[in-house]
Amino acid sequence: MIFFVSFITVAVIFIAAMFLLPPWLAEECILFTKVEEGTARAIVRGGSLERFVMSFAGHHLNHPGKKWYDPSLPDWEVIPHEKGSDHLYDDRSWLLRHLGLYWVGWPWASKVYIYDFAWNETQAAKGSGKEEIRPRNERSDFVYVNHFTYAIVTDGAETEERLATDELTLVTVAVRNPYRALFVAEDWMRRITAAINREVRNFVGSHSFKELVSSKEEWTELSGRLVGLNDKLPDSPDGLRERYGVEIRAADLQSIALAGDSKRLHEEATAKEYTAEQEAKATTIAADAKAYAVEKVAIAEAAALKNRLGVIAQHAETGITLAGYDAIRESAGHGNTVIWANNPLAALEKIIKQQPPTPKEKE
Repeated sequence: MIFFVSFITVAVIFIAAMFLLPPWLAEECILFTKVEEGTARAIVRGGSLERFVMSFAGHHLNHPGKKWYDPSLPDWEVIPHEKGSDHLYDDRSWLLRHLGLYWVGWPWASKVYIYDFAWNETQAAKGSGKEEIRPRNERSDFVYVNHFTYAIVTDGAETEERLATDELTLVTVAVRNPYRALFVAEDWMRRITAAINREVRNFVGSHSFKELVSSKEEWTELSGRLVGLNDKLPDSPDGLRERYGVEIRAADLQSIALAGDSKRLHEEATAKEYTAEQEAKATTIAADAKAYAVEKVAIAEAAALKNRLGVIAQHAETGITLAGYDAIRESAGHGNTVIWANNPLAALEKIIKQQPPTPKEKE
């Protein structure tokens, strides 16, 4: 009885250890490891690659030595397969599949490969919600085999008229061969960043700044050129996919802004242009007001003259004499001295006599 109880106790402890200990060890990548969906990890032995482990639904690695290995394709290529057939490419034990773990190896022999990785990503700023660049430089123990979006910043690209500009491009990248990305290209992110920056500079240099900012339809041209780097690099017959094992799935130019002295000079020119426009508007308004005033004065004077001529016409020669006195009084009121050699209103008398008679005169 005691033996039976002891056996049951040991069995329970053993079973509990089987289910509890591996996940705990996997957190430190001891004996076992976890692999997040859409990523892959490299297992190295003595500094050399031993194998990759990957978790990516609908895809498998072209693993040398496995029954599904295809010698016509590159080793460790990420290959899509039919939906629902993941189990055909997973030869882990039932326990590891159940726990979601992968075997690494004995700690003194095998370990998960760790490397330095620097990249930029965007995130919403607190408060404003505006997208801002977040530089990252960390030790990494995995690669994204599913797509991930990176921010590529191009500094000082010159336009057709040699204005310095800064560009922000978001590129969605997927690693299609982790072996080439990690062990052939080494710093694959730096290499594709250089290729993208070169293409962005060529694009910006073939357009004026006005063309670039006035219509974003031009930007779609750059997107096509960046995706085209997958098949052909400017300095090589190979593309990103063949040389570095990575693929640009999508590329979108987000912004173009003047940089350095170009920015300062453009801001000064814009301020001067705005000031000149405001001054021109003020001058136009003043001229319109002056013209309006002159028009009103002319209308008033014409009305006064018409009234005065009517009075003169009513009173004949007496009206003419009175008009002369009024003119002398108005002139003297401005500090002028008026001396008449002849009656200046004689001509006016002729005009009055030519006017048609008033209704009262007809009677």
